[in-house]
Amino acid sequence: MVKGLATVYDNLSTLLAAGVPLIRSLRTVSSGLRGRLQQVFLEATGSVEKGTPLSDAMSLHPKVFARLDVMIIHAAEESGNLAEMLDLLGKWYKFSKRIMSLTLSGLALPILMIHLAAVLFPIQVLALGGWDFAAYGRSVLLILLVLFYIPAVLIVGVMRLTPQTGIARRTFDHVSLRIPFFLGRALHKLALSRYCWIFHITSKAGMPISECADLAIKGTDNVVVAELFRPALASVRAGNPFSEGLSSKLPPEFLEPWRIGEETGQIDEITKRLAEKNAESAEFWFKQFAIWFPRFVYAVIGLVMIIMVFKGYAALYGGLLDL
Repeated sequence: MVKGLATVYDNLSTLLAAGVPLIRSLRTVSSGLRGRLQQVFLEATGSVEKGTPLSDAMSLHPKVFARLDVMIIHAAEESGNLAEMLDLLGKWYKFSKRIMSLTLSGLALPILMIHLAAVLFPIQVLALGGWDFAAYGRSVLLILLVLFYIPAVLIVGVMRLTPQTGIARRTFDHVSLRIPFFLGRALHKLALSRYCWIFHITSKAGMPISECADLAIKGTDNVVVAELFRPALASVRAGNPFSEGLSSKLPPEFLEPWRIGEETGQIDEITKRLAEKNAESAEFWFKQFAIWFPRFVYAVIGLVMIIMVFKGYAALYGGLLDL
């Protein structure tokens, strides 16, 4: 769905920027879609034809359009820069897709190797134990359950069932930022990028700075990182500069540009640069994860195989001596 929305937003932005009316743009984009996404856009197009604002038409499909997307489109309709906002949303979804692809690429080969190892490891037992295929099958299943399926179910369950607020969420986000093999570092940079992107997009859409900050906190997707910006929101609501509330735990290369942007009135441009810089950094660390995590899995599997070879040799050699 992320890939589809990225393309849709990008195409709509291009058509609107070229002067094509909104309804005609929606019809054109809808004709190139398939499945559920096409049905949703056809329904949205019909609503817009009847005079319903696009944001209201989108809000009728919460499983497809995120609440933040709806709010940004609503603000864009009010300010008259719908094409630009759609372009920014399209870029964000494209970036999200790249990050997802990098993460999956870092997991795909290790998952394959774990399954291969589960098939190979018990062969020694099978050969030395009288070719008991039932026992071999149980060994393969046990290895897969212990090394992959049970941990995978637990991780997915925790991710889906952890509430969005509270100590459980804070604990989960705190742990996620400390995942080894560069993944925690990547998630930290990604959260900073999300905050800056949302702040930039909502600011360009004409929202008040307090609303921009509030939505950016909600969209950061990490409670620990979001709390670094919460005092800044309180500072703005109290009538003080935003930068006065920024946490000192944020890196200097983040704090100083923000202060300068606020002083010069170029906060839109600065938040865009910060978003792009942190996105590039997040993408770099996700690439490192995709490189080093598979190597770690290969090393562990190789070490286990060496140990099993020596054990098998010892068992075989001991058996020959008994003869």
